Amino acid sequence: MSSDLARNGSMKIVDEGPVVTIDKIFPMDCVVNTDGRQKHVDYAMSLNLPRCITRKERKGKVAIVASGPSATEFVDLLKAWVGEIWGINGAFAWLIHRGIKPTGFVGLDPEALLKEYLITMPDDATYYLGACCHPEVFDHLKGKNVRVWFPIDGQVKFPFGAVPVHGGSTCLGRAPNLAYLLGYRDVHIFGGDSSFTDKEHVYDEAGMPAGSFPVKLGGSVYHTTRQMLSQACEFAEQMLEWSIPGLDGGAPLSVSLYGDGLTQALYAHQLEAGTYHQYLRELQPEMSRKQRRAMR
Repeated sequence: MSSDLARNGSMKIVDEGPVVTIDKIFPMDCVVNTDGRQKHVDYAMSLNLPRCITRKERKGKVAIVASGPSATEFVDLLKAWVGEIWGINGAFAWLIHRGIKPTGFVGLDPEALLKEYLITMPDDATYYLGACCHPEVFDHLKGKNVRVWFPIDGQVKFPFGAVPVHGGSTCLGRAPNLAYLLGYRDVHIFGGDSSFTDKEHVYDEAGMPAGSFPVKLGGSVYHTTRQMLSQACEFAEQMLEWSIPGLDGGAPLSVSLYGDGLTQALYAHQLEAGTYHQYLRELQPEMSRKQRRAMR
C-alpha cells in the first residue's frame, strides 16, 4: 500500500527529495539487534509468566490509547468508557493522571526505557509485555499481573506453542491484533495519529519534535517522523484486513479510529480512492460464501 501511494503521488514528503517507497527512503532497523532480542525473549521465558493465548470471542470493547495529540480531546469520553482501556507506553500513566482507570498496559519496546512509563503501577491492571521487552522491565513489574505476548519476529526463536501477533513495526499496530487474540472484536483507537500538531500530546510536549518533517496528503500537511510514517502506512493497510471475516468464518475485527491525524487521514484517503473495494474484489475468489454474505 505504501508503495502504491508513493508511486501515484497522492502522498509525498514535502521538500524531502523524490517520492519513492517508504522502505527506500527510510530503512527500518530495530533498536536492539537479533542477539539482544533473543536474550530478552529467553529471559522472559525463564520467568514462567502466563502467556497470551487464543481466547474465544468475547463481548465488550477495548479502547487502546496511544500518545498522539488527539487523545487529549477524548478525556471525558474515556472517563465514561464502559469496557477495557489499554494504555500504550506513556499513555498508561497519562490516563491515570487524568482520572481515567486503565485496565491494561501494552509494551513492545525492547529498551529498558520502557519502565520509565511505569511510574504508577496499579495492582488491578494487566501488563501485556512483548516477549522482546528488556529484562529490567520484567523485573520492574515483579509481583504484578504480567502477561507475555509474542510479536512476530522472523529473526528470533520463540518457544514451542507461542501464538505470534503480527501488526507492523510499532506497538500501536500490534495492539488490535493482541486484542483479537484475547477474544475482543470491538477495538477503538485514541491518539493513534502518527503525527504532531501545536497541541500537547500524551507526553506533555507541544510542537514538532526534532527530526520531524512535513508530509502532504490530500491537500493537508502532517508533521511526522520516519517511524510514525511507517506506522501510519502499516496501520491503514491493516484497517482493510481487519474488516474481512476470518478464514475460519469467525467475525472480523471492528477497529474505530478517533481524532484527525495522519493515520486517520491515510485510511480515509484509501476509502475515497477505492482501495478498499479493490482489495475486496481481489480477495473475492478466496472468500467462502459465508464470508461474502458477512461483507454485505
